[in-house]
Parts: sequence; C-alpha cells; structure tokens
Amino acid sequence: MRAAGVRGLLIYCSDYKCSHWTAISGDKWRDEVRLSELETQFTCSACGTKGADIRPDFDWERKTAPAGRVAALGPSFPSQ
Repeated sequence: MRAAGVRGLLIYCSDYKCSHWTAISGDKWRDEVRLSELETQFTCSACGTKGADIRPDFDWERKTAPAGRVAALGPSFPSQ
C-alpha cells in the first residue's frame, strides 16, 4: 500500500443507494496489505451494509474531507 504512495483511504459504502463515505488514515495497516483485503472489514453505520469500496487517497497530506459529506463508516472489527 505505502509502496504505491498511499497514506490515506477513501471508504465508500458499497450500497449505491446509500452513498455515504469517509476519509481515513491507512497508517494502522501493514505496508504490504492490499486495499481489496480491507473491503470486507467495513460496515456502514448509516445503512448497515457490510463491505466497502476502498480507494487510495493520494492527497491525504494536503486536504481534509469536506464538512457535511463524511459518513460514519468504520471497521467491523476491533482496531489492531
């Protein structure tokens, strides 16, 4: 993940009707983890859909998510 320059992650609810999303740091996962390995570990707290679409946020260091658009998506497992 970090070999490709990824520090931040954009997490989107996998239910296209829900459209909630959030931006998080990817620093808590190992360097060699693939984004596809993380997708099943997220649950949308707005609609309860399990799974997420995860994209790299290459501008993580330069920006923050716009106010009012951040959803409460989070891992469905305890933090490691």
